[in-house]
Amino acid sequence: MRAYMPPIRNILILVAGAAYLGMGYVATTRPHPPVGAVLISLVPLGAAALASAWKSRVRLVLIPLYCVGALLLGLYFDTLRDHIAWLYFIQHAGAMTLLALTFGITLSGNPDQALCSRIADFIIPAPLDADYFRYTWKVTLAWTTYFAISAFTSIVLFFLAPITAWSVFANIVTPVSLAAMFAGEYLVRRRVIPGGPRLSIAATIKAYRAFSQQSNTR
Repeated sequence: MRAYMPPIRNILILVAGAAYLGMGYVATTRPHPPVGAVLISLVPLGAAALASAWKSRVRLVLIPLYCVGALLLGLYFDTLRDHIAWLYFIQHAGAMTLLALTFGITLSGNPDQALCSRIADFIIPAPLDADYFRYTWKVTLAWTTYFAISAFTSIVLFFLAPITAWSVFANIVTPVSLAAMFAGEYLVRRRVIPGGPRLSIAATIKAYRAFSQQSNTR
């Protein structure tokens, strides 16, 4: 029987992600980090900002502002280099806070309106019953709690603990705990709803990405 080999694309993504996290640890724990570590830290944020500006209806305003911001970063690169940990902190704590709010604001309505319920309804072709929506509401609550705790921990560690402690949390603990959340939810779902629709961990992640892209285009 031929052994399963993950697609080369997935392997490259994992390698790139590991390299980025490793560079993040180096950049945030050294008083004067390497130039390469600083540049790599700016690529995802810069690309996301440029893509958002380009897709915006006011791109004629945002694109020039983006260029001005890039010019200022170039002029004050040494200052940014010495305070790069702040940029990583803003990215990490900001992302955790935004995700907590994104999931949390959908909990106040009916169970079928919770974010995980809407994602499940979006990706699963078969009609979902009330029990399944009650479960996905609880999943939404679990993710909200996870992101809120992560944001709070990130803030506390950054301001009250050594920078190495925060960097370990942001670059090692966060991706590991995130993977554990996906795996844990998958195992719980199989036990709680054994006869429900089957979605693998990879399919769940793809469903969230597809749902987010569709929502952003509306």
